[in-house]
Amino acid sequence: MSLELLKSKTGRTLIESHRGIESDVPENSWPAIKLGHQLGADLLELDVQMSRDCVPFLRHNYQLPDGRWCGQLSWSELKELKIDGESLPLLEDVLAWAREAGIALSLDIKTFFSPEGSLTKEVIRSLDRIGMKQKVLLLFSDHQELLHAKLSHPELTVRALLTGRLANYPEYLRKIHADGVSLSYGMFHPVDVEQIHSIGAFVSLIQLWNLQGDLFQTLDIDIFSHGNPVEARRILERR
Repeated sequence: MSLELLKSKTGRTLIESHRGIESDVPENSWPAIKLGHQLGADLLELDVQMSRDCVPFLRHNYQLPDGRWCGQLSWSELKELKIDGESLPLLEDVLAWAREAGIALSLDIKTFFSPEGSLTKEVIRSLDRIGMKQKVLLLFSDHQELLHAKLSHPELTVRALLTGRLANYPEYLRKIHADGVSLSYGMFHPVDVEQIHSIGAFVSLIQLWNLQGDLFQTLDIDIFSHGNPVEARRILERR
């Protein structure tokens, strides 16, 4: 694992700004990316898809507002589109900007509806070309893709996205070679965090909806994923 993400090492919970930022600017757009950075995020979480001709770009939804599927269009077609007034950012442009700005990224690899292994391969090629392998965290809902990526490129930092509670976190995370895991609020117990940390893996918290709890004061959460870094900082600093 290249990035230092454990709270036991950094001394604090890192803030991951979701989709650049969730504000009055379009998600995954250049304004969202730059605003998330300006507001102090430690990591910028961005969604990556691939065009028909295998060009990685940023967008969360698989479909466009007019109903067409992103993966069925070429990059020459996609780059001409404006969605809420903004163009779709090219992944390599974002990586180059992040490298120059010294920013760490979380890339949510949206592998569904693309040939197996194809998007991950193109993303890793882009990371190699731009020299950003050491500054990027790859997120996978598809744990088969995660495993193949990590076995082929052990220097990558990879995180497994989960939708429920596992029976044995250490066993499963070791099996898929994940460096960390995302846990949804309300779907884990304190002992799960302890078990994950026992194998040196990090914990990201997503989908926090109880803002009155003391979770960050009682558990060592390594990364807090939130739509706004300012609000995330206010939650973390509350005593």
